[in-house]
Amino acid sequence: MNKMRIWLVMLTGLIILLTGCARATQSVPTATLPLPTQPPVPTATAQPQVNYCVECHTDKDRLIQTAKPEEEVISESEGAG
Repeated sequence: MNKMRIWLVMLTGLIILLTGCARATQSVPTATLPLPTQPPVPTATAQPQVNYCVECHTDKDRLIQTAKPEEEVISESEGAG
């Protein structure tokens, strides 16, 4: 009975091995959409974008008015403790 079980397990393994090596069925090709060959042309905007960076960063008076005041840094290694 034990030998019969070994042969049955070996036969089952061989069948599984052979089915794994079998040729796959050919799949039916599916329809694909054609890819665009040229990228779309960007559309022109009605108004040019305004850039205020140069105006702000070159105006000395505005820089002084909007500058963050420097805070006094207290060193933690000095003082009472």
